Amino acid sequence: MRQTPVRSSLGRRLLGVGATVLVGLTAVAGPAMADSYDAQRRTLEAQLQQATQAADQLTATLATVNTQLTQAQSQLQTTESNLTTAQAGLRTAQDALATSQREEVLITNRLQDAQAQVATLTTKISADASQTAKAHAAIGQMARQAYQDRGSTSTIGLVLGAQNAQDAVDQFAMVSTGLRVQAAALSQLRQVDAENRNDQARLTAVQDLITALKAEADKKLADAASAEADAATKTTEIQTLVADQTAQLASVTALRTTYLAQQAQNAAERQVISSSLADIIAKQRAAQAAAGQATSCSAGAPAGGGPGAALPNSIGRFSGQQVVNAAQVIIAANDLGIDLRGQSIGMMTAIGESNLVNVNYGDVAGPDSRGLFQQRANGAWGSYSDRMNPRIAATNFFRALLGVPGWETMAPTLAAHAVQRNANPYYYTPYWNEGVQIVGVLSGYPNLSCQ
Repeated sequence: MRQTPVRSSLGRRLLGVGATVLVGLTAVAGPAMADSYDAQRRTLEAQLQQATQAADQLTATLATVNTQLTQAQSQLQTTESNLTTAQAGLRTAQDALATSQREEVLITNRLQDAQAQVATLTTKISADASQTAKAHAAIGQMARQAYQDRGSTSTIGLVLGAQNAQDAVDQFAMVSTGLRVQAAALSQLRQVDAENRNDQARLTAVQDLITALKAEADKKLADAASAEADAATKTTEIQTLVADQTAQLASVTALRTTYLAQQAQNAAERQVISSSLADIIAKQRAAQAAAGQATSCSAGAPAGGGPGAALPNSIGRFSGQQVVNAAQVIIAANDLGIDLRGQSIGMMTAIGESNLVNVNYGDVAGPDSRGLFQQRANGAWGSYSDRMNPRIAATNFFRALLGVPGWETMAPTLAAHAVQRNANPYYYTPYWNEGVQIVGVLSGYPNLSCQ
């Protein structure tokens, strides 16, 4: 195993406390009974450790599921908002399409009316042209007849050829009237013809304008129909997405419910195991008390250590800075004269609270908790800097432990609970063996065993 050199003062502090060796058990409890309690306790501690690890896994899984649930809810809210927008857009497109359809119908009707008027006017112009042609022919015939009847007789001739003065006046008046009628008829025919041509030109212009408007209306109608189809497609797509995301949200919610049920079941199982463990510990304590056995540690033969000793790179699942932090816990205990069992209690507590990581955050139960021992900002554990200093934090923990009456004979987890006030008094039990192992290795007693 690769070794990491440390300062000699650190090595001296780690080896400053010797081991207390248990000797002389009386026959009151008996070896068989002690072995039975030990076996039951180890079994229950292993079960509690497994249940606690399962609880940690469930907590982590629930955190992931809660994140997924939050994301699913957020995505669904966004999509539902998009659906509302899309539906509003669809209604707008449908309204625009309906308007375009009405406009197209109106313009089509106007075009049909204009075409009907053009047809009527064309018929009228044709009839007027026929009448004009007939009138021209009649006037021409009248002129030719007058010429044939009168020849080239002048006005004087008409007068001289008259039988009397009255006859001359009558003939002159008749000729004048005929000429005026002819001139008036020709003028009226020319006026009708001009008016017909003007009306036809105006109607043709109107027809052209309406035709252009209809083409524009047809285009607007086609565009509106296309926009309405696009909006309907988009709305359908978003509705499908909403349905999918709703199903996903329901799935994640159901999954969360399942994990919450498993978490509750796990908590109940841990409570049962903790109660059984408490009963075994109580019986074990009673047997030890009856046998006159002190609660202490058996160190075994020392191995290595001494001034200038190096920290191991890893101990069990702990390595690097975690091992350095563990060494600071032992230094703090040595400064206060805490024995190996007390050191193991402190190490167990730090593992249970932070996994020997000097964390700068808390949890739901204690959001202001900080450091190796997750000490609260209530004034009892010093300043923020104190709580984030592994050695000072450990010192404050051990001082509090020394103030607990009878902590030396208490079960390790109960002694830790008396200081930390965890919701579960037996929360720290799964970390006891690891705590003893680390204290033993860093103190030079790799075979350390503590009750």
